[in-house]
Amino acid sequence: MNFTKSELEMLCQYATPTKEETLAGLKEIVPVLEKKDDLLSKVIAWNTIRKLEKLMELECSRFIADNRAAFIEKRDNSIRQRLAAAKTRKGGAGSAGA
Repeated sequence: MNFTKSELEMLCQYATPTKEETLAGLKEIVPVLEKKDDLLSKVIAWNTIRKLEKLMELECSRFIADNRAAFIEKRDNSIRQRLAAAKTRKGGAGSAGA
């Protein structure tokens, strides 16, 4: 089953260890997204819910965990890259002023 990037991002935000809990969390936010400005988020939430409902519990829980791990890894790598770039800039600026 293919999830869009937006669906994966939403899933990561509302992910819990089980399919049931994740679906409950996603379904809980849908009424809050009733405002016109949140229509796209509401559609993304419903699409994510429908796709998750089609997965078996074990497959779904594994998918949720894998998706969350991938986002955390991507975030952590991004932070490391920004820190490395900042250190490089700082080192370069420091040696130029010496």
